[in-house]
Amino acid sequence: MITMKKVIIKTMMMAGILMLAACGTKKAVVQEKKPAVDASSGATTQVQKPETPKVSAAQQAELQRMDFLHRVAATACGSEYVSSRISLNIQSGSKDITVPGVIRMKKDDVIRIHVQIPLLGSEVGRLEFTKDYVLIMDRLHKQYFKADYNQVDFLKRHGLTFCSLQALFWNELTVPGYTKLTDAALKKLNVNFGQASSTPITMSDGNMEYVWNADNLTGRIKDVAVAYGTKTAGNTKLTVKYDDFKPLGMGQFPAKLGIGMNTTAIKGKAKSMNLNISLNNPSANSDWETRTEISKKYKQVSVDDVLKILMNL
Repeated sequence: MITMKKVIIKTMMMAGILMLAACGTKKAVVQEKKPAVDASSGATTQVQKPETPKVSAAQQAELQRMDFLHRVAATACGSEYVSSRISLNIQSGSKDITVPGVIRMKKDDVIRIHVQIPLLGSEVGRLEFTKDYVLIMDRLHKQYFKADYNQVDFLKRHGLTFCSLQALFWNELTVPGYTKLTDAALKKLNVNFGQASSTPITMSDGNMEYVWNADNLTGRIKDVAVAYGTKTAGNTKLTVKYDDFKPLGMGQFPAKLGIGMNTTAIKGKAKSMNLNISLNNPSANSDWETRTEISKKYKQVSVDDVLKILMNL
C-alpha cells in the first residue's frame, strides 16, 4: 500500500507542476415612414426615406466575428461554484493510475483537486490554485510546495496565471491581461470561419499560441490547444478536450476533461502526461472552505525538490 501511495503522490505532483507549465450584435432597423397628410388640402406629402448606411465588406466581417465571439462567451455556465466527486486518471510514461478524488472551484478565486486512495477514501494529496499562489500538498510525507506564480520559472516563462488556468478548467475563452471578456479583449481574438462543424478561434501572445475550437451551432468550446516554444526554453503544448456536458447554473458544464501535456522545458528532457478528470455529478455546492490551512507539522519543500521528484519518476 505504501508503494501505491508513493506512486500516486509522485504522479500527482508531476501532474500539478506540468499543468502549470492555459450578445448578439444588434442590427439597426430603420422604420419606413408613412406619407404625411396635409390637414388643409387633404393632399399627401411624400417624406423622403432616410438612406440605409452602407456597410462595407470589412465591417460585415467584423460584425460576424464579434457576433460569434459573443455567442461563445455566452456559453459559460454562470455558476459561481463547481463541486463534484471525480475519477482521476493519470497517465505518464508506463504508469496508468486511476484514483478517486474531489474537485472544488469558486469562480475568480480558487481551483482545488483532492486526490484520494482507492477504496480507503483517505486523502493523500491536494492541488490548490488561487489568484495568489499554487499549493501542492503531499499528505503521506507531510510536506508541501507553495509559491507565487512568478516565483516558479517554468510558470513565469510560460505566462501561466490563475486566469489562464481557470479558463481551461471552466471551458471558457481567455485573453492575457484581461480578467473579463470585454469587447476590448474579444477584439484580440481571430475567428477562422469556413470549417464544417467547428470554428477555430486563435490568438498569439508573445511566444504563446492559442487555438480554441467552438461548435458552429451551439458556440460551445469543444477543445483548446496552447503552445509555447523558444530555442532556449524548450517547447510545451497543452491540450484540453471537453465532453459530456451537464446542466449547471444557467448553462452547462463539461463532466469530462481530457488534459494532455508535452514539454521539453524541464532540463531539456521530454515529458508527457495525460490527466483525465470525470465529474460524477457537478453541482453548485458552496459549503466548503476556499483556502487550505497548512499544519505546522508539514515541511515546505523547494522548487528544486519538486523537480528532482519529477525527474526521478
